[in-house]
Amino acid sequence: MKNFRIITITIISVLFGLFIADVAFMVSLYNSIKERYVDDVEQCLRRADLIELIDRLDSAGYSNEDGVIELWLGMQKSDIGAAKTPEELLRVDYSQGYKRMDRQLISVVTKHLHDTYGNVGEPDRLLLEEAFRRELNFSGFFPQEVVILKDDDTFEYSGNLWEIGDRVDGKLITRAFISPLARNVLYEMSGIIAVNAAIAIVLGFAFWYLLHIINRQKTIEELKDDFTNNMTHELKTPIAIAYAANDSLLQFPDPADEVRTRKYLTAALEQLTKLTGLVENILAMSMERRRNLTMAKEKIHLKTFLESIIDQQKIKIRKNCRISLVCDDSATVAADPTHLSNIISNLIDNSVKYSGDEVDIEIRADDSSIAVADNGLGIARKYLPEIFNKFYRVPSGNRQDQRGYGIGLFYVKSIVEKHGWHISVASEPGKGTTFTIKFAPE
Repeated sequence: MKNFRIITITIISVLFGLFIADVAFMVSLYNSIKERYVDDVEQCLRRADLIELIDRLDSAGYSNEDGVIELWLGMQKSDIGAAKTPEELLRVDYSQGYKRMDRQLISVVTKHLHDTYGNVGEPDRLLLEEAFRRELNFSGFFPQEVVILKDDDTFEYSGNLWEIGDRVDGKLITRAFISPLARNVLYEMSGIIAVNAAIAIVLGFAFWYLLHIINRQKTIEELKDDFTNNMTHELKTPIAIAYAANDSLLQFPDPADEVRTRKYLTAALEQLTKLTGLVENILAMSMERRRNLTMAKEKIHLKTFLESIIDQQKIKIRKNCRISLVCDDSATVAADPTHLSNIISNLIDNSVKYSGDEVDIEIRADDSSIAVADNGLGIARKYLPEIFNKFYRVPSGNRQDQRGYGIGLFYVKSIVEKHGWHISVASEPGKGTTFTIKFAPE
């Protein structure tokens, strides 16, 4: 158990470490995607700034009769990337090179226009914002708030807004603020988030289920140990008493003392009867474990059958017990007589065992059911769901006169279910208990 505890703590620690690493990876991935989005938004702002500037120059008369502003530009090979052949393009990230070329072209054009025509009026803020929104929408971004400022303007904003700047040769041309695009980032990460969440849920459930099964097995093992210890003690007691009685008769025979002989023989017989009952319980539990156990069903006349069981039970009961039977003469059922007899005997034994000095037992039977009711100690409601479990015994405090092994009712329910029937229990402390067996319709 010590090793199990160490292994469990180690596994939990490793899983927790993996969870922290996964969260760190997700945060890093989020920031990486956010940087890419910010770069794309900056490109949108550059294009919007260029659109507004060209419109302003056109309005100022710098375009020709066709509305075209002619520019002569020179660019170096490094401006569009070093790849020159298709094979080289396959070995480099062409998309990044393309973006670099697009950015460089816009920067060069914007710088030339600002340097040449920088004194042509004030920027049209509304046109710039409209162009910026349009470029954002073309790129798949739909921020709720978009604000355009000049580099010397001030603006009070919440820390949630993203600040975007258009710079040419390091000089800030235009400043913008937009609503965070966290939804876009999370949407792009939705696949990996869903997979990680599913893995976490599956691992958590599997680990919980494993611990649940292990704890259950541990409980069953403890119950088995208790059962073995109790049963060993119970087997030794009748054997020792019967052995002592017979040994006394053999060692000190006295044919004339009939009272003594009868007393010792009666004690030996009672203990052997008790021993037989214990062995039958063990065998019954062993038989239940056979998956291929089948019921040898035959038609049983319930009244005659139950009367015989009641007579047998009355012989061995050692307290004031009244057993009444209410059953139609014509009531029958298809059942295995041996196992049905064991079922009824177990229920009667329990009624006698868990009662006071006197007990009244009533058995009612018809073609659809058998009910065994008593006026015994009863069972608290919280224990009722557990009483049919193997090795389970209802707590009885410090009372030692209610000994048992927790296999009787387990056997009863197992055989009832193998017949295809159903058993239920109703009980109230201090008023008694009723077990009802419902037969399956034929």
